[in-house]
Amino acid sequence: MAPKSKTRRSRVGLNRDNHRPSKSRPSHFFKIILPSTMRDLKLSIPPKFVKDFGDEISTLATLSVSCGGTWKVGLLKAEKNIWFCDGLEDFFEYHSISAGHLLVFRYEGHSNFHVTIFDKTATETQYPSSKNVILEEPEDVVELDESEMSRQDMQPPNTSSKGRERAFQAAKMSMPKSAFMTVLQPYNIRFKYVYVPKGFANKHVAWNQFVNLQTSGKKQWRVRCYSHTSTSSAMRLGMGWAAFSRDNCLEEGDVCVFEVIKTSPTILMRVSIFRVQDYAVN
Repeated sequence: MAPKSKTRRSRVGLNRDNHRPSKSRPSHFFKIILPSTMRDLKLSIPPKFVKDFGDEISTLATLSVSCGGTWKVGLLKAEKNIWFCDGLEDFFEYHSISAGHLLVFRYEGHSNFHVTIFDKTATETQYPSSKNVILEEPEDVVELDESEMSRQDMQPPNTSSKGRERAFQAAKMSMPKSAFMTVLQPYNIRFKYVYVPKGFANKHVAWNQFVNLQTSGKKQWRVRCYSHTSTSSAMRLGMGWAAFSRDNCLEEGDVCVFEVIKTSPTILMRVSIFRVQDYAVN
């Protein structure tokens, strides 16, 4: 009698590293937006998803929604963890995302994610029109309350540098009436935005309005003025400020005076830059 043949369990469908093939791997995950998410402006990707797809995800992701809008968001990688971070605030702000919302991510390959947004009633949100959505490189942002804004932006840096003090005093002496000034702090350079005083904003600009900035030359930079939330009285110059700061080689301690010189069809502000190095003591 011939011996019984042993049953061999097939491993067809598994690749060499014991991962399921791409077509069978789950490509969705969801995230509930917590108060800490809104505070830290970081959103973690689940570890299981990172294990399956982490190696093929770059440091820059593209988020798309059903209305057709597309957003660039930076990714922070540390050991086996990945977070959405740089540019996340603009995505949240535009879609009115807050704590309690639920986001479903569908991975479409090449660091592209389609996002479905559910509000606090567990119903898919009504997306805003995408006609004004601008594809933008990510910008790091942090939230400071208004007391921090007035304390940091309207005073010279806490330093013994006479050059910085002289730059501040020179800017203060030459500031026109329809203007405001900002002493650049580290967050203005690193996180790429500046606050606009409430009184100035109420008089000259509207929420989510674009303004043009111009220095001594003819070149202009388009920058968006917006508030962090609909109830905030503080406004900021954000999207586009990074390019202005970079092109004009701004540094911590430099003083910028913003003066409105034209209001139609688009607000134009002349920016006078008082550089620390120009007032440095030999």
